[in-house]
Amino acid sequence: MMKPLKLLENINTSFFVGTEDGEVLYSDWKMERDGDSGRLLSQKPSNIHSTHDGLVHTVQRSPFFKDIILTIGGWNFAIWKEGVTGGPLLKSNCAAKRYTVGHWSLSRPGVFFIGREDGNVDIWDLLEKTHEASQTQNISIAHITSIKPWMYSSKQHFLAVADDFGTLHILEISWSLIHPSSNERSSVLHYFEREVKHLEYFEQRQEFRNEERVALEYEKMMKRTKMAGGQRSRELMEEQANQNYIEFLDLEKAILVRLGLIKGLDRFSPSRNLLT
Repeated sequence: MMKPLKLLENINTSFFVGTEDGEVLYSDWKMERDGDSGRLLSQKPSNIHSTHDGLVHTVQRSPFFKDIILTIGGWNFAIWKEGVTGGPLLKSNCAAKRYTVGHWSLSRPGVFFIGREDGNVDIWDLLEKTHEASQTQNISIAHITSIKPWMYSSKQHFLAVADDFGTLHILEISWSLIHPSSNERSSVLHYFEREVKHLEYFEQRQEFRNEERVALEYEKMMKRTKMAGGQRSRELMEEQANQNYIEFLDLEKAILVRLGLIKGLDRFSPSRNLLT
């Protein structure tokens, strides 16, 4: 007899996932009980971002920061921070060649490797450059299908790279890409924190712009309403003037009838015509 399953407590059940359309979703696989039926149902994604321009094939957490995630798809990559819902901290420009795979460095917090469809591997160092790769190494004439770093010893690290021909290439990683600086982890963490503040500032400015746009639209609407109201006021004034003129003519007619100048059944004509 199977034992009833127990809910896992005090663990993070949220995750990132990439789609073939280039979207990055953030969701929770912990099921919730429906209030009406009582059934356990999967939750809907809490955030969906259309960040990549092609299939997302790499979604990987940093080995140094568990809340930092690297996603690669199409012709660009993005770096995310869990808990920040406004979008990625860093989104690269479109590359000349499509990206096919990627992997974080195991020894340096700000370094990661990205394979391309032309057989090259880009090496990114966030402390050196964030707008372009620091180095590019040609590996094959076929597109790169897999990248895996390996720490053989503290002095010797290797990078295994496979291509579409089925060839495995083993490269030794250079000394500069192995050994981090004395404060590299704190510097990379400071960079991510600074990008979070930039993203928050951008969201605040965007919200302010939206409020400003709504206020301007409201002001324009009020002006149009006032103009329409002014036009209506003029129409009412003209209508009242015509009514006053009709009442004046009726009064004039009654006086002329009493004076015997016209008969009550006669069609009223303006007085200037009577004097001719």
